Amino acid sequence: MDIRYHHLLCLPRFGGKGYSADFCKNMANVKKRYNNEKITLVEHCDEICSHCPNNKGGKCKEEEKVKSYDKTVKKLISLGIKPTPNDVCSDCKWYYICKNLD
Repeated sequence: MDIRYHHLLCLPRFGGKGYSADFCKNMANVKKRYNNEKITLVEHCDEICSHCPNNKGGKCKEEEKVKSYDKTVKKLISLGIKPTPNDVCSDCKWYYICKNLD
C-alpha cells in the first residue's frame, strides 16, 4: 500500500473527521490496514488521496504544500528524528485536531 510520507502523521491521529463521509470511510479503512500490510512510502498521491476532494487527476490541488510536508518528514526520518505535526504541518487545515495529540 502506498502512503505519502506526511500521511504517517495523519494516520495515527485520524479520529473520524475529514472532507466527506467517503473520505472518512476510506481513511478509517487505510488506518485499519496500515499495520497489517506492506507500506511503501511515496511522494505522490496515495491510498488516502484516492478519496480526497483535493485530488485532481492524481495531483493534490495543494501539491507544493504537501510535497514540502513529504520532504520534511522524509528528512526527519532519515536523521532518526520522529516527526510531529508541529515540526511539519502547522499550516494544515486539520492541524487543530493533531496539535494536542502528541
